[in-house]
Amino acid sequence: MSGRFQDTWQFVWPEIWLVFEQSYIWPQLVENAAYTTDDLYKDVYVELAKALKKAPQPKDYDATANDPMRARRVLETTPATALRCESATARFFENAYEAISAAGSSELESEFRVLVRKFLASRNLRYELLAPFRLQSHLPGVFSALFSDIVAATTVSPHLGQAQTDFEHAFNALGHSHSEVDMKTCIQKASMLVEAIASTSHGAQGQTLAELCGSIKCWPHAALRKAVVDIYGFCSDYPGIRHNVSTGGQIRPLEMRDSIIVPLLLLTAAGYFSPNTDLLDTLRSQSHEPKQEPPDPPEITEATANTNLP
Repeated sequence: MSGRFQDTWQFVWPEIWLVFEQSYIWPQLVENAAYTTDDLYKDVYVELAKALKKAPQPKDYDATANDPMRARRVLETTPATALRCESATARFFENAYEAISAAGSSELESEFRVLVRKFLASRNLRYELLAPFRLQSHLPGVFSALFSDIVAATTVSPHLGQAQTDFEHAFNALGHSHSEVDMKTCIQKASMLVEAIASTSHGAQGQTLAELCGSIKCWPHAALRKAVVDIYGFCSDYPGIRHNVSTGGQIRPLEMRDSIIVPLLLLTAAGYFSPNTDLLDTLRSQSHEPKQEPPDPPEITEATANTNLP
């Protein structure tokens, strides 16, 4: 599970908005002359429109922003594919909370927070909800996004896909056996996966991860490059992982933690060789967020074809 709002968007309407609408607090808006349920749906639609990949046509936007039933229908039926990115989707919920706050009901605000927090937990999303209403990526979610980028990088070729499959197979085998041979295989396959990913980076030259790291211009400091090379050095030097020489600098036998920590270190380092699309989206990087596309031109029909003719 990727833990993104966009991947769970189909559940947002029935588990958040519909439950919110059916709340015992909702009827209070009907009695509020300054702000009604009609205003709420129209205002929420305005915020949803900002998160769309393609801006709605001005005529459609104006019609929906002034029609509560139409606004409610758009909120219910908009597919995840229409959303611009994860960051824009998360911002929609924050902006929707601001729209709800305009109703002047602290109980309504609280109910929305409860529903969103429950949704985050039940759908295992990458966020925690900070007061009063701020969606903040949590650390496990950041690591999940980083790994998602690595998996995405392996889809560009069968060679990379096979390396990913081999590592997952080795990791699963280790989970069953806990044997030393599978510990070594897990580390080996992780290093080979990262090596394969690095080989596809721009400017990459060499046959080993150490050589590739020396040619790829992605490092903010030489110490980071050296750290990755040194981890690769462990994989090459420790007997039975990548080579089986008896002169390696082994200090103790491998433990289960080694077969988890070393692959995690390698895979984290592989983040330097991938575009970090999901990671930057999870971190809500404004420089990475795509701009909203302009609306499609109005469809020309027989009824409108001659509108501008003299």
